[in-house]
Order: sequence, then C-alpha cells, then structure tokens
Amino acid sequence: MNIRSGSAFLAAVLLLLSGCAKQQEHKEASATEVRADNVSEVVSVEKREAKVPNFTWKDASGNTVNFDAVRGKAALVNFWATWCGPCKKELPDLVALDADLAAKGFKVIGVSTDRGSNVIDDVRSFVKEHDIKYQVVVSTEDLEEAFGNVRLLPTSFIIDGQGKIVQTFVGPRSKEFFTEALLAASK
Repeated sequence: MNIRSGSAFLAAVLLLLSGCAKQQEHKEASATEVRADNVSEVVSVEKREAKVPNFTWKDASGNTVNFDAVRGKAALVNFWATWCGPCKKELPDLVALDADLAAKGFKVIGVSTDRGSNVIDDVRSFVKEHDIKYQVVVSTEDLEEAFGNVRLLPTSFIIDGQGKIVQTFVGPRSKEFFTEALLAASK
C-alpha cells in the first residue's frame, strides 16, 4: 500500500510540474506579442493636502508624465484589478465613457492594483483583450495610501479641474452615472 500511494503521489507531482511548465512557456510567448502602450508603472507619488496626489509614470516613449499634466476639465481615476468581478462588470462602461468624453477634455485613468512578478505583462494582456484605450497605471502601496488607503474594488474618484477629489464611489457604476458626475465636477 505504501508503494502504491507513493507512486500515485509521484505521478501527481509530475503531472502538476509538467502543467506549470507548459503554462509558463505559453505565458512568456504571449507576453512578447502584447502591445498595450497605454500601460505603465507608477514611478513616484506626491501626497498633498486637500488635493489629489500627483503621481507620475513613464509613457510609451519613455517620457515622464504626471497626473497634473493630463488633468482636464474633470478626471475619473478608477482603481481596479484584473481578477475583480465587479471591476470587469463596469469596464465596458468606462471604455465607452472614455470614447465619448476624451475629445471634450475629460480624462479616465485606470489604476490596476494587481501584483506579481509579471504584473505589467498581465495587465497589458488584459488591457489589450478588453480594448482599453485610456491610460492605465500599475499601482503601488504608496499611491493606494495617498488616495485614502484604497482596499475595496472598484473604487473611483471624480477630480475637478482644480485637482480636488469631489466624489468617491465604491462599487461598479454605469457610464451614465460617471458622465453626470464628470459633468457636474467640471462646472
């Protein structure tokens, strides 16, 4: 009986190891094909009193961009994760919102709270798969803390033209809801 259970254990381990190796090879191959130039890592975070934190990232050309430079009439900063069901539910509305309001100077910035050794590649794959065109940055603990210790997802912030957080929403919202909030913040 010991030999039998030992053989079964060894077979299970070998099966698991071969499955992980194939998955890793597949992931590495697909990561080289992914081109989502709108995904960047947060480089620094500046906490400020009574204003949204000013955070920076590198764009596709390697230039440093900060939140203050891209702020328009009003902005929506949405904290989310690739594994979050409610985040995925509101994603089509955020993509449509950005398509409708970007020409009017409104900004949508997605902040991925995903973690892991391949986080940039994972988020880029997700962004490409879901055709997200707005800027997506991969968060840091400093950024999450600067926004009030974000722990529930999705969490969205409406920021007015002066850089003040005027509304915070936890949970998924519709395109219409966000449109009204952005228009109200721009007045």
